[in-house]
Amino acid sequence: MTGTTLKQGTGKELRRLLALLTSSIGETLGSLVGREMSVRPIEPELQEVEAYLGDLPKGCAVARGAMDKGYAGKSLLTLFEIPDAIQMAGLLMMTPEDVINQRRNKGTLEGEDAEAFGELGNVLYSGFGNVLREHVGNIDVRYQDHAVVKPGIDKDGVLGTTTLCVCGFRLKVGDGAESTGAIIVDQATVELWNKGPLEVVTSEAAPAAAAAPAAAPPAPRNDDESLESIPAAPVRGVLASYALHPDVFRMLRRSCRRVGLDLQRHGKGEVPNPAAHKNEIVLLDVPTGEDRRFDWCRRLKEIAETTKVVLLIHHPSRQRVTQAFLSKADAILGFPCDELQLSQKLTTLLGNAPPIAPAAPAAPAAPTPAEPPAAS
Repeated sequence: MTGTTLKQGTGKELRRLLALLTSSIGETLGSLVGREMSVRPIEPELQEVEAYLGDLPKGCAVARGAMDKGYAGKSLLTLFEIPDAIQMAGLLMMTPEDVINQRRNKGTLEGEDAEAFGELGNVLYSGFGNVLREHVGNIDVRYQDHAVVKPGIDKDGVLGTTTLCVCGFRLKVGDGAESTGAIIVDQATVELWNKGPLEVVTSEAAPAAAAAPAAAPPAPRNDDESLESIPAAPVRGVLASYALHPDVFRMLRRSCRRVGLDLQRHGKGEVPNPAAHKNEIVLLDVPTGEDRRFDWCRRLKEIAETTKVVLLIHHPSRQRVTQAFLSKADAILGFPCDELQLSQKLTTLLGNAPPIAPAAPAAPAAPTPAEPPAAS
């Protein structure tokens, strides 16, 4: 290996946090795919990007998370071997076992498997966010996108260019064979998490040297910006809100202003009429006990194909996410979620829709001529 391992007795805070993050993988994804999932951390290493790619034994699917607040602009990556990513995606969609095995043997993450892997990423990073907010502070993370890296190849540049802290783990899904994955963060960030520089030992057992001190963290972003402080984008469409939770509607107001959507609020007891929402985006808030809203989504998609439906699922589980897939939702998010994450989904649904021209003011009505006086 060309990486450097941490010196014994150092990195205590980092190791503790990594143990919590790897445990979160098994808890969040295991419940979704309906299989017992064992995830065991491996000793972290510092590696340069080219060296890491050169050591990579096989292709991996990379779920990328965007960090926020005091760590804005930083990325948190999670790598799974491609057959594992295909298997978890297939289990989420309840794909027959023989089809999953065929796709694993093919080794290409594409189509509905790629889409389902993205939904797994949403839930995975929701779990990571809970851990980081509790144990790091002034931080948040949300799923951003996914890519594929292969031995020596990172065509999308997802790994970046800085020194990496590669926090490996061993993964076992159900009765399957054990494989390896990794959580990857840049060195400067993990040193902040560790509350001090990482002391390392080179693979050639050279004397340990203190790593360079971490740079000061970026200034935190104001997460409480007012609605008026968000620049209003040109309106490009309509979003019909069937939100039940007040926090959802508050988030929608900000997101619609940012993206360029005319927000129309509907009452809690109102059932969406498909004919009234053609060419619109409909957001259905789905708290626990409101599963009839999956049927609303299915009916909207069957009757009005031009309607885009977003399902915001509270307490997402494998069963509820599967219901959302079967109801043909255009976008699925777990709640609570980041407003910018919702905005990204809405922007994707809008596509290249042009701005809507404001309606011209109505011309003033012509005065009604006075009637002639009645003849006497």
